[in-house]
Order: sequence, then structure tokens, then C-alpha cells
Amino acid sequence: MSQTDSRLHPQSAALLAEMGSRPGSPSVELARAGHELLTANLVAPGPAMARVEELRMAGIGANPPVAVRRFVPEGAPRRAIVYLHGGGWVTGTLDTYDALCRELARRADAQVFSVGYRLAPEAPSPAAFDDCEAALAGVLSDAPALGIDPGRVVLAGDSAGGHLALGVARRRRHAGAAPPLAGLVLIYPVTDVGLDSASMTEFESGFYLSRDLMLWFWRQFLGTDPQDRGDDPELAPLRAADLGSLPPSFVVTAGCDILRDEGEALVERIRQQGGRSELLRVPGMLHGFIRFGSRIDGAGEALAAIADRVRKLTG
Repeated sequence: MSQTDSRLHPQSAALLAEMGSRPGSPSVELARAGHELLTANLVAPGPAMARVEELRMAGIGANPPVAVRRFVPEGAPRRAIVYLHGGGWVTGTLDTYDALCRELARRADAQVFSVGYRLAPEAPSPAAFDDCEAALAGVLSDAPALGIDPGRVVLAGDSAGGHLALGVARRRRHAGAAPPLAGLVLIYPVTDVGLDSASMTEFESGFYLSRDLMLWFWRQFLGTDPQDRGDDPELAPLRAADLGSLPPSFVVTAGCDILRDEGEALVERIRQQGGRSELLRVPGMLHGFIRFGSRIDGAGEALAAIADRVRKLTG
């Protein structure tokens, strides 16, 4: 793939050239260091907030407490977003997603609660699901003290975080947990274990997130090949039969991303099963583009659309 590949937006091509190649089977330490370096070099600081707080939510059972960072924009709005960061279940931190959460809080006029769930391989599945479920439950139970309306909470996440959001939403639905979520925002989510979609082949290498690297992430998360777990709907939500009962969802995909087709297939499956789901594909974008608003105009456009949907879902 050349830097001038016609499928890429020119800004994406320039960003890709600046980021360089990513190994398909890195060490955990190298993957985390690379994520930190990209954030430091390419992600601009987010807007100022009225208040930023570090919280701890009780874990499920004997699990440790979960770190949550709360972003409160001016006016202390009562709508809220609980955000689950991406990073292949292996990388990503409260700090590397700080700027994005600030931007979401400002644009959506919402309090944002960013969840610092445990990472693989040190804490393989289902640890991340458990932590995200616990954090969401904690935010909802503490809603009066936090000044938010528990009926106006959206669960959101990008990439692996979108995958975790789907799992948590399905868990809450099965448990009959109240109050119901106002909606889901899923940004280029992982939805299947097959690694065999058309976009997986089309953008297999040379487009920031490769098929080999995605397989490596899965192996860290599961301790085995993902195809061995295809009968588990928590890991492969695209294959679940209960998608129609999910809260209304807004799915954003990137035009030049191996995960594009499985995210868009999710929208179709939700609709086929009687649920509500909207899709926004941003052409010419790479996986991960939402964090690079200082370099990619499409990131700001997608964030504006997300903020608009959050306001509509939460009233």
C-alpha cells in the first residue's frame, strides 16, 4: 500500500506516513509504548473542564475497584456518557484517552466517565467486561451524588471498547438491570471473531491496524485463537440472537479499516432483529481516526455527529 492509495483521504495518508508501520506480533511492552508515543506526538490536549475527578467504583465480587475519571464541562449537565476506551484490550489508559473524553464532554454537553478497566494479557477476558459492567453500575447507582440523570446515560466505546460496550449492554439486558441505558455509541467496534470479512481482506496490511495485529490482540485477550470461541456471543456479538433488545445504537465506521464490515454488519443484524441502529461511515479514514482531530478533519465531523446523537438519545 502506497502513501497515495486512492482509498485513503489525503489527511489519512499523511497521518499514516507519519505514524509508520506497526509490527503484527509485538511484545506487550512494545505495543503499549507505541500507543503512548503516538498519543504524545499526534493527539492534541483536550479542552478545559469545569472539573476533573478520579473516582473508584466497587468491582464485581472479589474483583478490585475500578478507576474512573470523571469529566464535568461548564454547567454540570445531567446527561452522561460512560466511555470504554479502545486499544485492543491490551493498550489504552485513562491518560491516553483523556483528550477524547474532554472533547466528547464539551461537544455533547455531557459528563463523561472514562473507565480504566484491567488490561490483557495480565487480566484476560472476562476481566475487562466485569470491570466495565461494575463501573457503569457504580455510575448509575451514584447518579444523585454525581448530579446526573440515570435515565440519560449513554454507554460508548471505540474498537475494543465498543466490543466491551456491547457485552456490558447485553449483560444488563439479560439481568433486567434498571434503569435502561439511553443508548449505545460504538466507534469502529470489534463485533466478531472470524477475521474473515471483505474489509479484513481489503485492508489486511498497511492501513494502521492489520489483520495480523488484530489476531495478536485477540490472543492476548483470550489466551487462544478467537475462532475457537466463535460460539460465545459475548465475544462474537455479531452472532448473538438478542441484538434487537439492545438500546438504540449509533455506529461509526472508518472507510479504510479492517473492522469496517463487521461494524456495519452489526447495524444490519440489529435492524433485522427489530432493534434501532444508525450507521455513519466516514470515507477514507483509518482505524483509530477519532483520536486524531488535530490532523484529521473527519474526526471532528464524526465527533459532531456523535454529540448530536447523544443529545437526541438523552433529551
